[in-house]
Amino acid sequence: MSDTRRRISVMVIGAGSGGRIIAQGLRKAGIRCTVFEQDASLYERSRDWNFGIYWSQTPLSECLPEEVQSKVITAQVDNIVPKADAYLPAFNGETGDLIHKIPTPHYLRLRRKEFVRVLGEGIDIQYSKRLVSVDATSGPGVLATFADGTQHTASLLIGAEGAHSPVREYLLGPQKGNLLYSPFVLSVTISRLPLDKALELSKLHPRSSTIFHPNGTFQWIGVHDGYDKPNIADYAFIFMTGWRQTGPLKFPDSKAIIADMKRRAEASAEPIRSIFGAIDDEAKAWSDYLPYWPTQGWEGHPARSKVTLVGDAAHPMTPHRGQGLNNAVLDCYELLKQIEAMPHPTADALRDAVMRYEEGMWKRGNEAVMRSFENSVAVHDWEMLKESPLFQQGLIHRDE
Repeated sequence: MSDTRRRISVMVIGAGSGGRIIAQGLRKAGIRCTVFEQDASLYERSRDWNFGIYWSQTPLSECLPEEVQSKVITAQVDNIVPKADAYLPAFNGETGDLIHKIPTPHYLRLRRKEFVRVLGEGIDIQYSKRLVSVDATSGPGVLATFADGTQHTASLLIGAEGAHSPVREYLLGPQKGNLLYSPFVLSVTISRLPLDKALELSKLHPRSSTIFHPNGTFQWIGVHDGYDKPNIADYAFIFMTGWRQTGPLKFPDSKAIIADMKRRAEASAEPIRSIFGAIDDEAKAWSDYLPYWPTQGWEGHPARSKVTLVGDAAHPMTPHRGQGLNNAVLDCYELLKQIEAMPHPTADALRDAVMRYEEGMWKRGNEAVMRSFENSVAVHDWEMLKESPLFQQGLIHRDE
């Protein structure tokens, strides 16, 4: 690392996908960076999920050192090699008919925890660090204070701590920065299946299938953990059920959530009905209204250019179009591109770079959130669904 690069430093709040990608990119650029995570470890929370990398594969590769990039493939849900003719099948839940093949060329489907583990190699992550305050106005840098009483100072603080972002609240205040909640509920569980049901699922598609019912129910079934497992009986599968609702959710525990998923699947055609019916009743499950937040700028905040956001902290969106991670990757790529283009590694040049990044991200983030929300509306409305971006464009296009 050159001495000039040591003049600036970055701290990242949140050790999820976005936080680790930006930290890897800064490491690659020779800029000091420390990541602070409130959890005690990557494995503190039992919940896991998976996500697709579609149009953001090239930006991701630009952010990661080669030794990390080469291992990303090992975080896949299975051993399927990315290929040009890949697609996600969409079925009519009422009839079981295949209604569309959504193009997903060369895409990766990644287990979140394994992807994050791979992204942690070689970067400085400090755990059990819950952020309690930020001071970006008392000195030339940014001072972060954590719940354990420790403090850290850097030239730039990046909030990457997900949808429930304290850094976003710091920049916009509790009202403007507060999450909105959609009228859409999503229940999720991960379970093994009996061999016969696992084989039936794989006949629909060897990786994932999405199901849209004319009654407004959304379902997703697919492989979650089958990488390097030769026997499909050993796979773990992910199941999702979504619907539109008003009023509070009344699920006291995982068993109640799974029972509701099975009940809703009774309206589905075979083999979808019996595949959902075979979910392990003892599996962990989660259910909640889906949050979102149309990105707003913080032009007038005195911390602007010294504190910024990436990923779900900047643009939390509903998941039905699969754009959350892809936009998080693009945030990291665009911010790193501006930082690497600095004529000199000074605090002033860094602030200019951050402002250029924000001007593009605010507009792009807002549009991505709103398009994802519009798609979520369509997913739960049969007539609208057929005209939605998901069906018209698939998952290969960036939100322009």
